[in-house]
Amino acid sequence: MLRHFFWILIFLAVVSSCEKSHQLRFGKKGSQVIHINFIYSPFTIDPRKGTDPVTTVTNYMLYEGLTRLEPDGTVSPALAERVKISKDRKKYIFFLRKSMWSDGSPVTAYHFEAAWKKALSPEFSSRAAHLLFPINNAEEAKMGKCSLDEVGVEAIDELTLLVRLKRPTPYFLELTAYPTYFPVPHNGDEVLHPNQQNDLLTNGPFSLASWRDDDEIVTVKNPYYWNADEVKLDEVHATIITDEATALKLFDQGDLDYVGGLVSPLPLDAIATLKKTHRLRQRPIAGTTFSTFNVNKFPFNNLHIRKAFAYAVDKEEIIDNISQMFDDMATGPVPHVLKNTAISLYKEYNREAAVHHFEMGLQELGITREEFPTVTYSYFSSELQRNLALALQSQWKETLGIVVELDGKELKSHLAKLHNHKFQIGQMAWIGQYHDRMCFLERFASKNGYCNYSGWENFHYQRLIEDSFYKGNGDRALLLEEAEQMIKDEMPIIPLYHFHAVYVKNPRLHGLAISPMGDIQFHRAYLQ
Repeated sequence: MLRHFFWILIFLAVVSSCEKSHQLRFGKKGSQVIHINFIYSPFTIDPRKGTDPVTTVTNYMLYEGLTRLEPDGTVSPALAERVKISKDRKKYIFFLRKSMWSDGSPVTAYHFEAAWKKALSPEFSSRAAHLLFPINNAEEAKMGKCSLDEVGVEAIDELTLLVRLKRPTPYFLELTAYPTYFPVPHNGDEVLHPNQQNDLLTNGPFSLASWRDDDEIVTVKNPYYWNADEVKLDEVHATIITDEATALKLFDQGDLDYVGGLVSPLPLDAIATLKKTHRLRQRPIAGTTFSTFNVNKFPFNNLHIRKAFAYAVDKEEIIDNISQMFDDMATGPVPHVLKNTAISLYKEYNREAAVHHFEMGLQELGITREEFPTVTYSYFSSELQRNLALALQSQWKETLGIVVELDGKELKSHLAKLHNHKFQIGQMAWIGQYHDRMCFLERFASKNGYCNYSGWENFHYQRLIEDSFYKGNGDRALLLEEAEQMIKDEMPIIPLYHFHAVYVKNPRLHGLAISPMGDIQFHRAYLQ
C-alpha cells in the first residue's frame, strides 16, 4: 500500500479530541530544543514498514540511508560516499562512509543487505516492500517464487554494497533516499515498537530518548551520527495532539515551534486569517487529489460519460472556495513538482463539452436522460473531503442535471471499497514516495495494481511505461508525457488539484528541510 493510504489521516481526528494537558518541557533561553506536533502516533518505528507522513518524518530523524532527498528535489550522498553505476545501468556499487549506530558500533553494508532481504521475505509485513522491486528477483522473493539468496543485493565487504537491478531504473537513487531502503540493526530483524523503552539503536541525526504513545515522543541529538557537527538541535519534542485547533492554539501561545504540513494539519477555518496576517507558509509537494471512476461498472464503463463528468468540474471554483489554500489546478495525475512542464492535459470547466459527451454517452448506453441512474459518490469523512464532495455534487447537478448521492465512510471502510472496486465514483488523494513522475504513472500499469482503483488498463500504456526505463532523460520524458496523455484520453480519473504543504513556524526556527514529497527533516534546523 502506498503512502496515500495514510497521509489522508492528517485530515481526520483519528482519536477523540485531545483536551488533556500536555506539560511541554522547554529548554533554557539559548537552548536548541524545539517542540512540534504530530496528529497521531507513528504507526511503527521500523523504517521498512511505515509509509504515512508522521511515521516517515520520525524515521528521517532516527535513521539515515544511502542517499538523501534535498528540498530542491536533488539527491545528495548520505551513508554512500560515492556510487559506481554500470554502463547498462543495472548494477550499482555503493561505497559507504564509516558511520555508527547510536551505541558506537559500526553500520556496515551487511546491515543494508540483511534489512532489504528481510523486508522481502514473504512473512515480513510491509506496506512499502514494492519499492524494493526494481532489485533483481526482489518481487519474486516477496511472492515466494525464489529464495532470498537470489535477490540482487550483496555486501562485498563492510563498506561496499553491490545492487543488481532487473532493468535500468532512472530513479533508483531517489528510491534509496526513502526509509524502506534504510538499514536496521540485528541482522534485519523487525524493529519492535519502543513503548516505554529507550534502547533503540538508530543511525540518524537523532536518537530516541522517550516514547509515549498518544502523548509525546522525544528525540535527542545522536553524538554517533556521521555528520553530527551539522546537527544544531539538542532535542526535538513531538507532542501527539489530534485536534487541529488545539495544536494551533498552543503554537499561538508559544508552546509549539511548528504546526502544519502533513504531520499536523492546520484547521481549515484558520487558513484565511493566517494568510491575511502573513504567518502562513507553504511549499508545493507531490500530491494530487482526484476523483476516480470504476471503469468496469455501469455507467462509467462508457468513456463519454466519464468525460461528461470530468468537463463538468470547475476546478478553479473548488480551489478558491473549498481548499482555500495555495493548491494548483491539476493538469494531469502527475504533480507539477515532478516534471518541468505543466502542460494542460485536462481541459478546464467546459459546460458545452460536458453536455455533448453526456448525450453521446446516453446514446451509446442506449438509455434516455430520464433513465440515467442515480450515481453514488464515495468519499472518506473529514471536513475538507465532505466539502469537496458537496461541491462536486452541486456542479454535476447544475451542468448535467443528474442526481449524485454522497456516501461518506471512515477511512478504512472507504479504502476497502476502492481497493475492492465496490464503488461507482470515489474521491482520494495520493502523495508520492520518490521524486519521479513514475511514482504516479506506475499505478495505472495494471488493472490489478493495488492503487489502481479505477481498474483501467491499456496495453499501449504498459508498453510506454516499460520502454521508458531504457531511454535517456529527454526520450524518457516524451514517453511518460505520452503515457500521461493516454490517461487523459481514457479518463479513468479526474485530477482535481495538486496540493501544497501549509504551515506556521516560530520565526526563530531556521533550516527546516521540507522535501518535494512533504517530509520534514530537522538535521539542519536551529533556533536563532
